[in-house]
This record gives sequence, C-alpha cells and structure tokens, in this order.
Amino acid sequence: MSLVTETFAPQVNGVSRTLGELTRCLTERGDVVQLIYPDYGDAVERGDVCRVKGVNLPFYPELHLPLPPFGRVHRAIDAFRPDVIHVATEAFLGLSVLRHAHRRKIPIVSSFHTNFDQYSGHYGVGWAKSLIWRYLRWFHNGTRETYVPSRATIAQLEQLGFERLALWPRGVDASFFRPDRPGRADLRTAFGWGPDDPVVSYVSRIAPEKNVDYLAKALEIVVARRPNVRLLLVGDGPSRAELQERLGPSARFAGYRLGDDLADHYAAGDVFAFTSLTETFGNVVLEAMASGMPVVALRAGGVGEIVKDGATGLLVEPDSSPETFAESILLLIDDPARRTSMAHAARAYAESQSWSAIMEDLRNGYLRVVAAQAAERRLAVNT
Repeated sequence: MSLVTETFAPQVNGVSRTLGELTRCLTERGDVVQLIYPDYGDAVERGDVCRVKGVNLPFYPELHLPLPPFGRVHRAIDAFRPDVIHVATEAFLGLSVLRHAHRRKIPIVSSFHTNFDQYSGHYGVGWAKSLIWRYLRWFHNGTRETYVPSRATIAQLEQLGFERLALWPRGVDASFFRPDRPGRADLRTAFGWGPDDPVVSYVSRIAPEKNVDYLAKALEIVVARRPNVRLLLVGDGPSRAELQERLGPSARFAGYRLGDDLADHYAAGDVFAFTSLTETFGNVVLEAMASGMPVVALRAGGVGEIVKDGATGLLVEPDSSPETFAESILLLIDDPARRTSMAHAARAYAESQSWSAIMEDLRNGYLRVVAAQAAERRLAVNT
C-alpha cells in the first residue's frame, strides 16, 4: 500500500498520529507500506519512503505544503507497484497522485480528516468556502472509498453529495496514555502545584480554528471563581502569546510535547477542557480519557460521539456562553467524587478503543476495494 499525505511525523497533530499508527499496525501485520510525505529535514529510518520538498504556509507555519512537479513521486509509485493507494490529504500532492492512480488504474481510496472550509473562515479566505466544498466533493468522489472518523461527519458529507463513505474512527494506546504515569507527580511538583490542586488541562494547537478565545474566556471565569484551580495548556500556535497574557500565573504553557513527556503531561491533569468546533474526531479527547480525565467539551463534530454526557464527561451545546462552559468545569472541580467516577468511566471507554482493531477494519476496507476493482477488470475482459 502507498500512503500519501501532506502531514506525517515529526509533525504534531491528530492526522499525523493516526497515520503513524496505521503504518505501524500494517507493518506489524506483515504488510509493506510505502510512505509519501513532505521532507521535514529529519532522519529517515526506513527504505520505502519518498519525501517531497515543500513550503511552509504563512498562516499555518507548522504545515509543509508539497509543491509540484511530482514526477519523482509518480516514478516511485510505479516502481513500488502498490495494490492500493491511500491519499490522506487533498492538496497538490494528493491531487497529483489521484490523477496518476487513475491513469495507471491503481485502486485508490481517501480519508477525510479536516474541515478545511471551517478553517478558512479563521484565516481570511471564508469567501472560498463553497469552492472548497466543491473541490473536496469532486476529489473524494474520485476515489473508490472515503474513510471518515465519525458518524456526524459522515452525515454532514452525505448532505453535501459525498459518496461511498465508510466509518474509520480513531483508537488510543491505553497502556501508554494512563493516569498512573511515573512522571505525573514530578511534573506537578515542577510546576509548583500541590498534590490536591485541581488541574484543568488542554492539549491541542493553540489557534483560532480551535476556538481558543472561547476557551480562554471560560478558563478566566473558572480561575476567578476558584483561585486554587491550575491550568495546563500543551501545544503551540499563533494564539499562545495572547492566552498566556490573559490567563496569567495560574496557567502553565508547556508547548508541544512528544512520547512519554506528552503522556506525563496528560496524566498531570484532572479535567480536560476542549472547545473546538471543527473536529472530525478529536484524538486528544480520547487520549485525555485514557489518561483518566473526564472531558468538558462542546457538543460538536466527532467529539460529541466520544464523550458520553453525564458518564465520561459533560457536553455543552455549541451556542452556549463561555460562562456556561465554565460552570460545567466547576461542577467537576467542586465534586471530586463525581469527577473520580467519570474519570474511571472515561478510562474504561478508552481501553475499549484499541488501534489494532480499528486498523484491521480499515485493512479489510482496502481488501474490499482491491477485490472490487479486480472483479471489474475481469468483467471488462470477458465482455
């Protein structure tokens, strides 16, 4: 299988983590995966890799956008001779590979990860929203199946004319993300927090498309009403400096974290606050639940399917005020017994969402697509 993406490790985001897990699971099963993704200047430890030069987007500098020509990519695919191509992102590289797959009659599938039309409003190109949707519909309908992370997103895409959609949710390594991480106590001590100080956490990009202004307003209310509450924000982005100034000494901003360090930062929290309205799934929410945190989130997109309101966290309607969101956080801060009960339920749910089972379902989707195209070829030969 050839996996084509405009984001991959060491990029820190939900898409890159998901595709990294996909690659790992398939490789461990004995499949051979060719990776085609941007050149980040890091060392590569595997052979089946084709990296592409790109540019950083001015409004999203963490993202490297590969630019044409892509002749070398096409030649690498021809030499690899994949049974199926999975295009995970829809920009220039994905478009070029889509057309190449059609020319070579290679089965091609896609996955839908990001609501780019919703992001467009945050970066001054909201005028292009209808054009973006038309392009995305055309792109994904040009593949044999499109894998979508939540039923809510499937329903949205079906209304917009997307075809052949299949559910592909996300998993979590609950043996890695867990509440009893060895670095939890040391980390809280390093931040100057006591063992009983309640900590509200956030892990994600700190940027307008994550609705962080709303989050900051809610957290300001929480800290004003409960000065003993501590705030931990993990991630980076264009809104970080503003939030640091607004939230003051109660907040610790840890930047991007990876591996064990990231898992320890999750474990240091007691309640996870997430206000994004643009998530097709919300990997960080599942990681927080595995880390033993109940979640307070807006009922939007895939997040509303992960969090069970009243059981593993609290869901707030998207049109609610930041004060309402803050009050939901305070309900859990002020009721440790309820918070603990929800934490156990959140952890139990996360333990049931293994990557291996989810990726096996996706692999079966690949096999289904390959078999269908082979049958079509046989039919064409015999008619």
